[in-house]
Amino acid sequence: MLLPNGGTSRNAATLFITYDGLLDPLGGSQILPYLYSIAEHPRAVHVVSFEKPVRFANGAATLRCELERRQIGWTPLTFTSRLGKLGKGWDLLRMHTTALRLQWRHRFGVVHCRSYPAMQVGYFLRRLTGVKTIFDMRGLWVDDRVEGQLWPQELWLYRRLYRHYKRLEQRLLEGTDAVVVLTERVVPELRRLAPRMQAPVTVIPCCADFDHFSAVTTAHKRTTRAEIGIHKDALVIAYLGSLGTVYLLDEMFRLFETIARRREDAHLLLITQDWSDRHEARLAASSLTDLRHRIHVRSAHRDEVPRVLGTADIMLSFRRATYSQMACSPTKLAEAFALGIPAISNAGVGDIDALTRILDAGMVIDLHDPAAFERVAANLDSLLAKGGGRLRHRAQKHLGLERARHAYRRLYAQLEAMP
Repeated sequence: MLLPNGGTSRNAATLFITYDGLLDPLGGSQILPYLYSIAEHPRAVHVVSFEKPVRFANGAATLRCELERRQIGWTPLTFTSRLGKLGKGWDLLRMHTTALRLQWRHRFGVVHCRSYPAMQVGYFLRRLTGVKTIFDMRGLWVDDRVEGQLWPQELWLYRRLYRHYKRLEQRLLEGTDAVVVLTERVVPELRRLAPRMQAPVTVIPCCADFDHFSAVTTAHKRTTRAEIGIHKDALVIAYLGSLGTVYLLDEMFRLFETIARRREDAHLLLITQDWSDRHEARLAASSLTDLRHRIHVRSAHRDEVPRVLGTADIMLSFRRATYSQMACSPTKLAEAFALGIPAISNAGVGDIDALTRILDAGMVIDLHDPAAFERVAANLDSLLAKGGGRLRHRAQKHLGLERARHAYRRLYAQLEAMP
């Protein structure tokens, strides 16, 4: 722990709380870069996170050395993966007690809360000690859990849970000093959800490290394609990330099939750690059986993603356009644009429609339009022409880490100027 007892005065340090793990893939792409930028302001930072045991055993020593080098303190807690709701309640209790102990000892000036569980702790600390809080929402968490069938509303318990958390959501929004969201589109909705909210709202989309996602050379692209089993001159359409319930895998398969029936050089590359026998069985039972040799599945760690994704010509990002998705900002798109890869996305998700138009970064289609896939297949050449170095250059201003760094720097300056 880098903050000695009594060694840091109030308003000079930040307690950062997250229920995600710094050693998770999300931690590497969307938490650590922001932590590093906050610590560079400069100000002392201490983070509380919940780590998965296997990842912690494999990577904690290296990460701790890096955090110490950057003078960031770290209190890792073990993520409880068993016991269902009791396990989550136990983790929330430990989050409260750990944060209270740290706040009592070090008198942090700001508690930066990443998502709803952490903000529950921040709300408690603010009422108890008067510390300033940042509610870094990351999305409409309550509705996202309902839409993802994690809280099925046909069950009485989950209906009660939903109503409780919607009331809590309003209190959290009205009881914080600053709010961070991922999209412009969700800002008016926050005003409706919390009419008495006084906190300023800052929009910071999910950004990519453009140094990490640097251009892939032609030689490296050919080498990686050969390793995967794809011809160097093929048309490669890629998907990167989870295959959870919010992602429209069947629609992505259908689009690929439409293209592949017209182009014999078309291949689909799925970069995911979620592929299972269930997905393989779904393919075997579909009309894609004769195209299976052109569908490639690869898992990649964060350090490998730029090289593997860099083999692609086009990126896919299809997800359900539900209410909660107005607050969504897919990191995969920022990473693809950093590599100069244009994207095909579905309409109605976050700010993707506007961002794609502003950056001239690909196509946005209506999945309810029966002619949409044929239209994509007929316009591939114009879509491919949108990629390359010019796309990377256009995207960096909007989705590079520098944007997030400047936004957080301004936010912290505003907070520290408050009485």
